[in-house]
Amino acid sequence: MTVRPHPFFSGALYARKLCFVYLPDGYEREERDYPVIYLLHGMFGSEAHWLLKGNAEQTLDRMMAAGSLRRCIVVMPSDGGYGTGTFYMNWYDGSGRFEDYFIYDLVEDIDKQFRTRKEPGGRAVCGLSMGGFGAFSLALRHPQLFGAAASLSGALTSTAAIAARYARSDISRMIGPLHGPYAGEYDLQALASRRLKEEGRPALYFNCGTGDELHGMNAAYREHLESIGYSHKYEEYSGEHTWDYWSEHLPDALGFLESYFASCD
Repeated sequence: MTVRPHPFFSGALYARKLCFVYLPDGYEREERDYPVIYLLHGMFGSEAHWLLKGNAEQTLDRMMAAGSLRRCIVVMPSDGGYGTGTFYMNWYDGSGRFEDYFIYDLVEDIDKQFRTRKEPGGRAVCGLSMGGFGAFSLALRHPQLFGAAASLSGALTSTAAIAARYARSDISRMIGPLHGPYAGEYDLQALASRRLKEEGRPALYFNCGTGDELHGMNAAYREHLESIGYSHKYEEYSGEHTWDYWSEHLPDALGFLESYFASCD
């Protein structure tokens, strides 16, 4: 298996960016397309953190060797590299179009440079904490691209949760007025409700530690999905908001994505 740095240019950010790409054993020998998983970091993180702190390469090697995850391409990108974290969103105040960077620059370049499956059934997104929000937001806002999303200890916010806990200047810069239309476009509960009646709605998986500061937010999101009848899988484990937890439970998220890929075969 190979992990390589992959530089590319983002027109949305007008900047040179870098991601890391995991290529499975046999990629160089075989002429076929592979499913793709995008693996997102959290706040204060970078494109290198899943490799340096999360043991992602070792986990992928082990699962693919054991057959619990099919051979696939795994992309570990930056969130755009602005401030302490971009939430993979286009910011209301114009600071940066970090969602456009991801959708129109990163995904397009990966599909151009590597042999990828380009339908939703062959593309998924997974992340931790802020990256969990990013995974659900990107999938629910772009179901034509991502067929499944997985979150570990995700900041699975609704507008109500932001108003209660996170009404500070940087959040306002991201989403504008808390009860305005722009904020509503990134409300994960509203997005799930909006996608509910669509046949191509993303498959959702999330887990969280019972000692995690975001546990209540995850439990509330599970309750919302149950109340509207959106099929999903949610799991709880002992643990806190730490790399030990995310390293241990990344296989649970990847196992769900494998089940999703299998259902699309």
